[in-house]
Amino acid sequence: MTGREPAAGDPVMAARLLRLAAREVADIGVTIHEASVHATAALTDGVLMRAPVRGYRVQRALLHALTNRRGLGYAVAGGRLGALAARLGGMTGAESLSILVLATSLRLRITAVALVHPELTKDPLLARLVDAVGADRDVESLRALRALLKDRGAVRTLSELAPVFGEVLALRALLDENPLNDTAAWLIATGKGYATADPITGMSNRVIAVLDVGEGAARRVELDPAETGRLGSAGSLVGFLRNIGVIGTTGRILIQSVTGPDGTVRHVVQVPGMSPGRPDNDSPQDLLGAFSSAVLDSSPYSRALIKAIDDFGIPRQAELALIGHSAGGAAIMNLAQDTAFCARYTVTHAVTVGSPVDFKRPADPRTWVASVTNQHDIIPTLDGQGAGGCFDLHPDWYVVDYSDATHLFPICHSIEHYTANIENDLPEARELIDDRLTPYRGPVTRSQVYLLFDQLSPDPSAGPGSTA
Repeated sequence: MTGREPAAGDPVMAARLLRLAAREVADIGVTIHEASVHATAALTDGVLMRAPVRGYRVQRALLHALTNRRGLGYAVAGGRLGALAARLGGMTGAESLSILVLATSLRLRITAVALVHPELTKDPLLARLVDAVGADRDVESLRALRALLKDRGAVRTLSELAPVFGEVLALRALLDENPLNDTAAWLIATGKGYATADPITGMSNRVIAVLDVGEGAARRVELDPAETGRLGSAGSLVGFLRNIGVIGTTGRILIQSVTGPDGTVRHVVQVPGMSPGRPDNDSPQDLLGAFSSAVLDSSPYSRALIKAIDDFGIPRQAELALIGHSAGGAAIMNLAQDTAFCARYTVTHAVTVGSPVDFKRPADPRTWVASVTNQHDIIPTLDGQGAGGCFDLHPDWYVVDYSDATHLFPICHSIEHYTANIENDLPEARELIDDRLTPYRGPVTRSQVYLLFDQLSPDPSAGPGSTA
């Protein structure tokens, strides 16, 4: 939970110190890699060829430094030749010093998480897997994973590994012989960016995400009376999250106008997460849409949101608050970082719950961002940064990364569970976010639900409420 300063000897303080150490070690690994790139460039520099005697000695010294275990390890890097040599070396199990240093950083991150999640070391099956991955024992890692899956099933295994999921995958990818997943592991280990590929196979995320095509469309729809009666009549964080629960993962979103304490009318866009089940060719809220919203800067989901907001009739430069859960959080952050959208409207707040948004940044520096994540919720870790993250990626954001007694996914990911946690277990976070949302804390004067599409529906009954 948040809101207390750990005392000396507190595992929270010890974990914080380990994360600081992990950050320093990661920075050292990056510096070593940069030295390797410079050394490789010097080795392949044609200038040395024009001074045969002296050039030969220099090349020999550089080659020795780049291939010596007591030096930089097998550290050929940079440029086409360096990249090819690095891949060939990785396939044979040759490792560079920078990779070994980054692996140490990841182990420190795992240890830090284990201090506040002791089940990771006290549970024999979990500890066996984490230890095998950390020691680069491939066969034992597979056996440990098989034992976990057999004993607990895939869902429970993922739930229990969630706090260290990104670190375990990155550590495995750094140390295995598959060169295709090295870049993804490097990004997770260094915090330099979103994991652009699957850390297991190395398949590019964008190859999958670009399959999610569509210009985005929205159609006005009406809630049934039972749903309408459950919508909040006044603005508040918990009220907005409950509204998201009311409309559910049904392909719909909600926009409301609220009269603030100062009498100004402002607008709140409330966006659910992914619809369950198989991909839907019509809805941007399907699995593919959730994936593309997280990986790309624009997707049919975010483009459909823009169509709905435009149709709602919000005046130019009017103030908006964006609230999103799961993939909806990624979609609203795509709006917040869209410079054209932010030139048309004033995005004052973006609040995400259970969303992978670490590498999304609002276009307007005045936009206040809050991110709330449960450490056993695996969805927010899909960008490679989870409970073990040691990088202060957004010092200007309000980040709440907490844990509760419910470790089972997908229960801990549901909007109802997050709403209950925020309302009952995170009073300080709720009060702070509500305080920042004060301009939106007033009576709701207008509500409109929209059904979103990848493309404009050909339904002739759509009427003037449809937008393309």
